[in-house]
Amino acid sequence: MSLQVDAVADFICPWCYLGKSRLERALTHIQGDEQPKVLWHPFQLNPDMPVDGMAFDEYLEKRFGGRELVQPFLDELTVVGEKEGIAFRFDQLERIPNTLNAHRLIQIAGPGPLQNRLVDLLFSNFFEHGKDIGDNELLSALARQAGLDAAAIGRFQRRDSGLAEVRAEEKHLREMGVSGVPNYILNGKYAVAGAQDADALVRVFDQVMFASESNPAISSRLH
Repeated sequence: MSLQVDAVADFICPWCYLGKSRLERALTHIQGDEQPKVLWHPFQLNPDMPVDGMAFDEYLEKRFGGRELVQPFLDELTVVGEKEGIAFRFDQLERIPNTLNAHRLIQIAGPGPLQNRLVDLLFSNFFEHGKDIGDNELLSALARQAGLDAAAIGRFQRRDSGLAEVRAEEKHLREMGVSGVPNYILNGKYAVAGAQDADALVRVFDQVMFASESNPAISSRLH
C-alpha cells in the first residue's frame, strides 16, 4: 500500500516546523515498494497581514497582549525544538511576514524533493535565523539555493504568477474544514490535526495504509 501526505502549513507557525520534523521521522518507518509522497499546501494564519508584514513586537502586542505574556510559551517552544534538532531563535525575529509570496513560491516549485527542500529553507531561515521570508529577494535566493531553475524563479518574480492557484487552494481547504495548522490529509481521505509525535503518526500511517474500504471507523478516529 502507498501513502500520500498532503501537508497543510504556514511558514510562521512554529508547530508546523516541529510537525515537519516529526512527520519526516515517522515516514522513515514506512516500509513498502513505493516511497511515501509529501505534498505541501498553503494556509495563511494571518491572511489580513499587511503586504510588508509587521514588527514582531507589534504583532505580539496585537495578537497576544505583549511579549511578556507570550514569552513563557516561546521559551517552552525553544526547549521542545531542541529535542527535535530545531534551534528556535525568537530573539532574532524582527518582523512577522505576509506569507502569501512564500506560498506562491512553493506552488511554483511543485511537488517533490525540491519543494520539500524549499519548505525546509523557509522554516529554518525564519525561525532559526530571523530572516524576513516575505522579502521577494530573499525568496528568490532561497529558490536558487533549493535548486529551482531560472524559468521557475522568473515565474515567481512575476507577482501574479501562482497567486490565483494559492488563493483557490486555500479557499478549498477552508471549505473542507481545515481551520488550523499543521494539518495532514492522508491518502486523500483521513485528516490528522496538530504536530503529533512521530510514534503517533506511525500508528496512524499503519491504520491508513491497511484500512479497507469497508472500515469507516478509522476516519472517525483520525478526525
